[in-house]
Amino acid sequence: MTIRTPIRNFLLTAVLLALCVVGTQTQLVRAQALTDPMPVDQQISMGKFANGMSYYVRANKKPEKRAELRLVVKAGSILEDDDQQGLAHLVEHMAFNGTKHFPKNEIISFMESIGMRFGADVNAFTSFDETVYELTVPTDKPEVLDKALLILEDWAHNLTFDPTETEKERGVVMEEWRLGRGAGMRMLQKIFPVILKDSRYADRLPIGKPEIIQKGKAERLKQFYTDWYRPDLMAVVAVGDFDKAAVEKMLTSHFASIPAATKPRPRQEFDVPRHAETAYAIATDKEANTTSVEIDTLLPSREEKSVGDYRQQTVDRLFSGMLSARFSEIAQQPNAPFINAGAGRGNFFARSKDSATLFARVKEDGIERGLDAILGEAERVAKFGFTATELDRQKQNVLRLYERNAIEKENRESGSRADEYVRNFLDNESLPSADDEYNLQKKFLPGITLNEINKLATEWFPDRNRMVIVEAPEKAGLTIPDQTKLAVVLKSAESKELKPYVDTVASAALLDSAPAPGKVIKTATKETAGITEWELSTKSCFAPAALAGVRSPPTVIIFPRFSPPR
Repeated sequence: MTIRTPIRNFLLTAVLLALCVVGTQTQLVRAQALTDPMPVDQQISMGKFANGMSYYVRANKKPEKRAELRLVVKAGSILEDDDQQGLAHLVEHMAFNGTKHFPKNEIISFMESIGMRFGADVNAFTSFDETVYELTVPTDKPEVLDKALLILEDWAHNLTFDPTETEKERGVVMEEWRLGRGAGMRMLQKIFPVILKDSRYADRLPIGKPEIIQKGKAERLKQFYTDWYRPDLMAVVAVGDFDKAAVEKMLTSHFASIPAATKPRPRQEFDVPRHAETAYAIATDKEANTTSVEIDTLLPSREEKSVGDYRQQTVDRLFSGMLSARFSEIAQQPNAPFINAGAGRGNFFARSKDSATLFARVKEDGIERGLDAILGEAERVAKFGFTATELDRQKQNVLRLYERNAIEKENRESGSRADEYVRNFLDNESLPSADDEYNLQKKFLPGITLNEINKLATEWFPDRNRMVIVEAPEKAGLTIPDQTKLAVVLKSAESKELKPYVDTVASAALLDSAPAPGKVIKTATKETAGITEWELSTKSCFAPAALAGVRSPPTVIIFPRFSPPR
């Protein structure tokens, strides 16, 4: 079991490689207004039982004969009372140490008996605002799937909290607390009080307080479970290679009859306050082995309800993709100011806030130089904007990505889909099909203008509500810039003399001249593997090229080739 905390939202945009596609794709044509709600993948069955519990069911063939199950609880360490800090995580542990139908360690014994492994196929995590339980189970025997759902049902309302097992598990959690105090956690414990200042999040780290983990009253542990593990705060997710109608009946049998809370404790939402000044969090550790600098700006969160909201997300992705592409270009230069860098926007800790982020991984002595470089490029965009060729290129990359997702939709793994439904329950993430998204991208991308993109620079990176975060090794002879020096870099970026960006990528030829064409000199068919193998005449290549037996829709798979040594 692991504890997950939201990571700060920097997005390093990957290079998108084109996939050569043959054939046609059936298109869904819908006339949608921006105010319309986002379409939902019609293959998902979702809803609520009368007791308030949400459910999601989807049949999915990859991997074969497997199902991914989730129990999601909208309760984590943020809801702990002062004398419960660490008990949300301990409740999660107790779920594996005795329930009504699975005493002591019988859950683990059952999962191992069906070939599943603890950790890989049986797991859970506790975060600030949620606790999520995860099972991967075989589906070739319906009784096994039904018993796995009984485990989730017991987790939802039938933990036993055996006193002997509780005392044993306190020691296990304390060992996690000790092992978790590595460089990363130690630095986060320095950073969190700064970036979460004046919020409840700063005082509710999921790992909790060791004195409460060890000595917290058993009745307070049970009270957390009673208060927050209730149907209106829970969802069950089932995705896999199974009969959907049969699984829906199983879910109804296991979860629809769980009693609703008669006097539910209000589930409060917590915020991280905005602040006019720039905050600085500088964390060093003797065991740290990388150096990074980051700027986060707190912004109101984006909604994900309407088609217009989705269009705005597309605009955001184009902006962050183009800025990250510029950073990638800078990183390839001799004596570059950073090793890699990126930009992005995503949810912050509180769900009412987003964070617009500039991030750079730098050399140990390159913090100020790296910070100056990412700020300078963001300022260049604010002053001069992006170029039309950059936008055209990024639009092509985005469209290729969604085209590929639509083509490969039948190969998407069940675990990925299950996690998407978890995010829908927790964060209201929309659930369109891959075809819906591809069609929306084709509809929106041509109409998104350069002016619309360029306006985001001043929205994302104002001179207020900012946080500068530095993580670095602590070693003799290495001087880490303090708040005063970092503030000077921020100030100088505003007055830096800049020139407009010149897009040389668009005009650069891939080759000086086209190579002489070759031909196929030998063809062989490997019928058992469904592969046709070609041997080419061109001396610039060695090893045969291969065209795999295609699925529907057909896809050409390109194999890289290299020139032999001369």
